Amino acid sequence: MLYQNTEPLGAPSVLICEDEAIIALDLQYQVEDMGYRVIGPVATVAAGLEAMRSECPDAAILDVRLREGEVFPLADELAAMGVGLLFQSGHAMRDEVLERFPEAEFCNKPLPTSELERALRSLLLPSMLNAA
Repeated sequence: MLYQNTEPLGAPSVLICEDEAIIALDLQYQVEDMGYRVIGPVATVAAGLEAMRSECPDAAILDVRLREGEVFPLADELAAMGVGLLFQSGHAMRDEVLERFPEAEFCNKPLPTSELERALRSLLLPSMLNAA
């Protein structure tokens, strides 16, 4: 289910793919509080791919392991479009993820707000500079 966002249309957009509802909602609120627009949250790879058909996000926060399996098919599509990727996981997969997506950010769960903000700024800085 896609939620209506309240951020300005010119704000960078962030796709959230997280299958735990409480974590997804918390991420949504944190990202919106930082001034970004949220696409989603979505809980599956298929829903993420569908959401991308309406709007290409500037960045994406991806839970590595979803109930349906790993998020990599969605991450591959996003990376091919030049979308900045922030992976989060409660499992020790950092090396595997960063080997496959060397330009990505990786954070362990639980994700502190300061780390989320730092990672998103790092990913979104190029798109924000291009828009200025």
